[in-house]
Amino acid sequence: MTLLAMTVMLVLCPMPVSAITVTDDAGTTITLNTTPERIVSLSPSNTENLAALGLLDKVVGVTDVCDYPPEVKNKTRVGGYSAISIEKVAAVKPDLVIASDKTPKETVSRIKEIGVPVIVIAPKNVDHVIRDIGMIGRITGTETRAEDLVANITRRIAKVSAVPGSNSPTVAHVVYYKPLTVSGNTTMQNDIISRTGGTNVFAGRNGWRTVSLEEFLLANPDIIIVSGGGGMDSSGRDVILDDFMTNSQYASLSAVKNHHVYAINADIISRPGPRIADAAEEVSRIISAIEEDRVAQQPVTVPGTTAKTPGFSAIIAVLGFIAVVIAIKK
Repeated sequence: MTLLAMTVMLVLCPMPVSAITVTDDAGTTITLNTTPERIVSLSPSNTENLAALGLLDKVVGVTDVCDYPPEVKNKTRVGGYSAISIEKVAAVKPDLVIASDKTPKETVSRIKEIGVPVIVIAPKNVDHVIRDIGMIGRITGTETRAEDLVANITRRIAKVSAVPGSNSPTVAHVVYYKPLTVSGNTTMQNDIISRTGGTNVFAGRNGWRTVSLEEFLLANPDIIIVSGGGGMDSSGRDVILDDFMTNSQYASLSAVKNHHVYAINADIISRPGPRIADAAEEVSRIISAIEEDRVAQQPVTVPGTTAKTPGFSAIIAVLGFIAVVIAIKK
């Protein structure tokens, strides 16, 4: 009878789920006693992470700039990147808010004040993105799915990884063109370029920086990658790419003369989320194509022979002709 009573109690009164504790990218430790069922995302990359983990049905609020996957268009909007409405957040009754480094600290504090836990996800490179996907998986109860997603991203990036050499193509990633804004070190774009065998010509700059036209011309990258999509006008023309290819002030650049200017969708190369593998694959294809062109243009020398200059060969031919003429006269 005692065993039966204990069994009934376990069925009717299940044990509480073990608490989950994580330390976010702001260095704050957060503990949840239950798995969150209503989540608000305050950045497009976090929304993509949640979608990739199969959690869109639990997402009850997103920002105005969250647009991928397409299913998020029907989600409640709680404000912009840095202009979050606390009232709208409170109205959807979340039990977890996932913020970013673009979320003002005051906003994070106010959300915590109304009793809602907040974690800040702000990765700076590929390894951080992978780490943060695992963190979101743990705190949302989707750890197994997160592990599978991380394994897939890691495998795809490893497949296109290459160590930059002394002859590696130099690359500039242009975020915007008025003014010229480029990706320096401590950026995810720099990490992707170096992982796929390129050398960032602006790796000496910290973060995203504006540079003068003279500085850009002096850097003279072999490859220019621009953030595409967001700079398109009403005709569908990518204005950043078009400006590099048509503006005479860039005509002396090697990348322009050799038609090595490429646009990659800004959402793919700039959002620190699951599509970083897509970005790495695209950058790798560009760098590999340039390297293959370089190899194809190198002169071929037959083993055991010494390459002769065209001028030397011409002299030999002329001397041979003169010798024949003299022999005929004799």
